[in-house]
Formats: sequence, C-alpha cells, structure tokens
Amino acid sequence: MAEINKESSNKQGYKETKLGLIPKEWKVLSLGKIGEFSKGKGVAKKDILETDVKGFSSIRYAEIYTLYDYYTHSLRTKINEESARNSNPINNGDILFAGSGETLEDIGKSVAYLGNETAYAGGDIIILKQNSQDSQYLGYLLNNDMVRNQLFKLGQGHSVVHIYSSGLKKVLIPLPPLLEQQKIAQILATWDKAIALQEQLIAEKQALKKGLMQQLLTGKKRFPGFTKEWKEVRLEELAEVKRGTGSQYITYVDGSDENAIRLIRITDFLSNDPKYILKTEATGRFILREGDLLIAGTGATAGISFEVPKDFSGLVFSYNAPRIRVNEKIKKEFLIYYLKSGMIISQQLGLFTGNAQPFLDTKAIRRFKIFLPSISEQIKISKILSELDSEINGSIEKNEFLKQQKQGLMQQLLTGEKRVKI
Repeated sequence: MAEINKESSNKQGYKETKLGLIPKEWKVLSLGKIGEFSKGKGVAKKDILETDVKGFSSIRYAEIYTLYDYYTHSLRTKINEESARNSNPINNGDILFAGSGETLEDIGKSVAYLGNETAYAGGDIIILKQNSQDSQYLGYLLNNDMVRNQLFKLGQGHSVVHIYSSGLKKVLIPLPPLLEQQKIAQILATWDKAIALQEQLIAEKQALKKGLMQQLLTGKKRFPGFTKEWKEVRLEELAEVKRGTGSQYITYVDGSDENAIRLIRITDFLSNDPKYILKTEATGRFILREGDLLIAGTGATAGISFEVPKDFSGLVFSYNAPRIRVNEKIKKEFLIYYLKSGMIISQQLGLFTGNAQPFLDTKAIRRFKIFLPSISEQIKISKILSELDSEINGSIEKNEFLKQQKQGLMQQLLTGEKRVKI
C-alpha cells in the first residue's frame, strides 16, 4: 500500500475554506466548474433484456443506489438497440447521480462509470461529463459525508425526493492535484479489493455450509463409526411446543415499574428490543429460560427460529412466537440446525395457513417430521456445523473491520487530514 505522511495533522500547510481546513495545494471548486451536466432519458422497464441476451449496457437511476457503490467498470442491465437510440450515451469518466429516490440517503447517490464501452443512462439520472479530474477519486469523494451533507440540503419533495443539476452545479468539493487524486483512489481501491475478496470467501463458506447441512442432516454423509439407522419422528416427541401469552394478558408499562417484565414478540426477532409489560399470574405461565427455542408463527419472518440467549432468559414469550423446549431425546444444538434446514423449510410451505399473512400454528409445528440419529451422532454433526459457523462469523467480523478501516481512511484522505506521498 502507498505510504501516508502522518505528519500532516497540524495546521501548518493548511488553509481555511468554505469546506473547512484543507491542504494549501488543494482547490475548492463547484461541480459546475469541472464539467457539464446533462440528463439521462428513456430505458423503460419493458426495454430491459434478459441477462444472458446480448444488448447495449445501460443503467437506471434506482440501480445507482441498489447495485453500485463508488464506481463500476461494467453495467449489469442490457437494453435493445431502439431503447439505446432514445437514451443518452455515457462514456468512461462520467459521473452518474440518482436524480430521485424515496429517502434523502438515496438522493444524489452517485457512481463513477469507468467502463470502456459506450453505455446508456435512463431517466432521472443526472450525468456529469468531465475530463480534468480522476473519476475514480470523484466516485469516492462525491459519496463522502462532506459532499453528501450538501446534497441532503438540495433534496426536494416528500414521498419521492428529487435533486436537479441546477443544485448540483453549486456543490463544492475539495480537489487535490491530479496525481494526488490518483494515489488516493489507488489506496482506497486496495481496500475495496480486500473487502471484495473477503465477501467472496464468506459466500463460499456459506455455500459450503448449506451443502454440508443438506448432506449431514439427511444422513447422506455419515462419519466413520456411525452405522445405526435414523428414525423418523415428529417434533412433538422431542420437545414441548407451547404458544405464548395472548394479548388479553398484556398491559404495557414503563420499565421502571417494579412489576414490569419484558415481552418478546416476533418483531423483536430482528430488533432485539423487547417491550415491558405488567407481570401477572397469567404471564408467569409463559417464561423463557436460556436454551429455549422460539419460532415465528406469523408475519414476514414466519417459520424462522432462533435460540433464546442468556439475556432473554426470564422474558415472557408472545402468542405468535411459540416456544420449543427439547427433551432428552434430542440435542438442542442439532435441532437448531435442523429447523433451519431445507427439510423443515419445505414442510413449512405446506403447513402455512392464511393468504396475506401466513400463519403457522402450534399443531403444525408439532407435526414437523425429523430424521433423528443417535445422540452421539447429533453431537458430531452439530460440532462440525458449529465450527463452520465460527469460521464464517470470524470472516464476517474481519470484513466489518476492513470496512471500518476503509471508512476511517476515506475520511482522512478525502479531507487532506492525511496526505499521500507522490
């Protein structure tokens, strides 16, 4: 990686500007001073070709904030020749802004197009054509907080937010000399490559786990020394499945109430923010303990299960989040993996009731069919899958660390707080 001069943190060699302190060699220019703005057009949804069909590369405004990050060398969408003739061409070095979005975070999101082929920009894309600056550097800079905060102020509208070239022209950016721009982009791209490789590794390990679960949990793959035939049993033979407290027993209170107890609902599966309710004799019948399992009985997460962590022990579980408490015939760790496997998911699809809101009742959950090995084989299978989970989690943590490193480096390099040696 390029060497960074760490002695630039003092104010010597810096100047005060509308954007704050920047190195004295840098300039502050408006986007209107570095290029010309135009608008994309055309590219209706009906014009998009199948991914395996040859066509003309194109980008639609929503793809700027859903498919791309700071820059891209290729575009995923293909359109036909007629649509291309009715659209605006873009070329290497062009900066593409999303002209509308549902939130302020979407608005003004941009991507630098670094591809070598002529492509086409759809409607609601604002195109900045410039050839005096490093486009990859601009891709990073224009998505940095220094610029994004200016773009937020330009957003107009409520349900759909819009931004216009007249406003973009006035946005101010700090510009180092071209060679320094290129060096900064090179350094940040090194982190991007490391992050991409780590994400590829995570995807490969997750695919390996999925395949291994399919083999191990069906008995297609056995470990040496295990020959005993598996038994098909229903979940009700292996665990108590109990529905939680109904709404008639729930009275929400402040957490400071001496009789308050927390309630876990389906929405808390993801938010991890249980609310407080009044503890009564009725709610006392629905208390969780560490190691219990919960399964979502309805809603978007219906069928998803998770183990109750230690800090959820003692909580009340709700009607639509049934509790599963295993007996001595099955290891909890084995059941956790089994409930997440394709064998259970395929069964759930045939057991859901309701239309707009799928519902999985406790009778259906109790009827889950499970192919059960011996306890010792359950332990072996769970151990292998758990070790793979640990590897995946370690890779995810490493990737998050790389992303944090990159964000910190971006902030320092794009503001000139740290300088690169040219």
